[in-house]
Amino acid sequence: MKAAIGRTRQSNFDLPPRMHIKCGTYYYVTRGMPRKWIRLGKDLNDARRLWEDIEAIPCSRNENGLASLIDDWMASAEFAKLADNTRKQYKNVTKQLKQAFHDFASVAEIKPHHVAGWQDGHHSKVMANTGKSILTTVLNIAIRRGIVERNPAKEVENITVSRRNRYITDEEYLAIREKATPVLRAAMDLSYVTGARIGDILDIHLSQITPEGLTIRQEKTKKLQFFKRNAALDAAIENAKAIKRPVRGLYLLCTMRGQQYDYQQLNQWWIKARTEAGIPDVHFHDIRGKSATDAKRGGQDYQALLGHTTKAMSDSYIKLEDAQVVEPLQNML
Repeated sequence: MKAAIGRTRQSNFDLPPRMHIKCGTYYYVTRGMPRKWIRLGKDLNDARRLWEDIEAIPCSRNENGLASLIDDWMASAEFAKLADNTRKQYKNVTKQLKQAFHDFASVAEIKPHHVAGWQDGHHSKVMANTGKSILTTVLNIAIRRGIVERNPAKEVENITVSRRNRYITDEEYLAIREKATPVLRAAMDLSYVTGARIGDILDIHLSQITPEGLTIRQEKTKKLQFFKRNAALDAAIENAKAIKRPVRGLYLLCTMRGQQYDYQQLNQWWIKARTEAGIPDVHFHDIRGKSATDAKRGGQDYQALLGHTTKAMSDSYIKLEDAQVVEPLQNML
């Protein structure tokens, strides 16, 4: 008995095996039964790239291509020194860059207007600037290797991003906190009391907590901070410890298996809580701004709280402008 084989293609002979076009859309048709049609999109180039991912077909390395240079940079010691969250963010943007500049045989073909076009077409101004920064770094590698003589990304200005001034009021904070899960509620309180970023909150080990206080080394800046014990910090820590877990683990906030929570899980809870509270326009990171603002209004050292090296950096987190006190004229005409 002969083994069953697929039907011979009757048209579109230029398409790879198992890729078909239907109503203007490309699909990948699986081998097993029942067959599944996996949508690849309407653009042939994008469809071919997705087809390659599914088929896992190895492709030859183009030493002068942007993708190879990006891979080399991401494998470097300099990239390894970056904070975990920064590396994750950069990895997401590099995927976009690889796709956008896939058709350039060499980075020597990239011109300033190509970089600017990628920026202008991005949905996020912040991510567009991040991508331009990555391109600048990667193309500097190309210069050192003699592939290009000039860096086109350096000739393109960053997109102006307006400063975020969203201040979470006490009422809004409490409304979201009421809808939060126990873990999210504990993370909110710890972030507010310490002004710490969410990544540093999720990374708190029980060993960092002593009778004297809490020690945090900021992942982003490597700044070492020691928060002295007070009633607010004690309450935030004890509430976190009170969350029942069958396995305690090494972390102050840990999963049912004692593992560290990731940002994506916490962010899903945050979005759900703020939506249920009817306050959709706030980010978890805004708690850091609220902490700094409230510290300043209370006469505390908000720069020390945030762990910044300059006051200007801390001032960018202040969300409420203080009115200048002015003496009116003493007499009327």
